[in-house]
Amino acid sequence: MRKLEKLEKPQVLQDNASTWLSEYKSDKSNSTKKYRYRNSDIKSTLKIETGNKCVYCESKIGHNTPGDIEHKIPSSKFEDLHFEWSNLTIACTECNRRKNDYYVSGEEFLDPYVDDVEDLIEHHGPTVYWKNGNNRAEITVETLEFNSERRITLVIQKIEKIKALNNLLERWNQTSNQSLKTVLGLQIKEMADRTSEFSAMVLSVLDKKGVSIDRIHQTL
Repeated sequence: MRKLEKLEKPQVLQDNASTWLSEYKSDKSNSTKKYRYRNSDIKSTLKIETGNKCVYCESKIGHNTPGDIEHKIPSSKFEDLHFEWSNLTIACTECNRRKNDYYVSGEEFLDPYVDDVEDLIEHHGPTVYWKNGNNRAEITVETLEFNSERRITLVIQKIEKIKALNNLLERWNQTSNQSLKTVLGLQIKEMADRTSEFSAMVLSVLDKKGVSIDRIHQTL
């Protein structure tokens, strides 16, 4: 997970959220009224603010899934939040399905828009754990089964990302050609960018190898 900032509410939601909520609450069986938050402007804005990634596992939306609009706090339990902009984000189908309607007051899922998630989650290669005995971080990681064989596709994708990063780092360290070093350095920086897939893990790998983004930047 990476720390995120909420973008401005899309105009379509500013104009219609109150009406949509009233109509939804009066006819909850109507799928058209229920899923109006799937509006293309809303979804595209959510993709931009998350870097086109799942808010939880950081896999790219469209890699395995078109992405699901996610209610951070389930509207099945808090219906007034059904069209609340601050409660909407985007997740891959695998994470969204596992989270489902989980909500326990005081033991909520980590919220990348609010929590310092990069200080609460730690990466050991492709596996993900939690820091400082934080209950909410543990609940998030375990519920989403980040390290489970049931998410082997995710784990394999992350292993492949580490292999690619290691290859770039080896070549970057060994080359004496400044032009090539710049090209490789830019590729490493791109992998660590906040919008890149699995970038929190990439930063962890770099840290364990004693390579900082600042150090790479100095060679560009």
